[in-house]
Amino acid sequence: MVQVVAAANRQDIAIVGITIVEELADRSEVEWQLNATPELEWAEIFQLAGPSERRGSIQWVQGSGPDVIGQAVRWFVPNGEIDEADAEVRHRLSVANERFGSRREV
Repeated sequence: MVQVVAAANRQDIAIVGITIVEELADRSEVEWQLNATPELEWAEIFQLAGPSERRGSIQWVQGSGPDVIGQAVRWFVPNGEIDEADAEVRHRLSVANERFGSRREV
């Protein structure tokens, strides 16, 4: 019964907006605004939750991952890979919400 109450009180982190903050040559800094500032443990799970492999340009495949900064996720991505970056951020967010939520319910 305690687990049900914990799950009901837990608010998942969600994306509430996406903005291209700055364009630099062939890359853009994309920012996903979140509905809340995630806890450190959630951010760590998010950072480690990337897919096993990326497909696309060499800059994309070998590039870094997104950063959780306050109430946003920021990431410099090649202009042609913004849709792939969005899909990866949404995947990481889903994994972080699921894993973080299950840890809090124990």
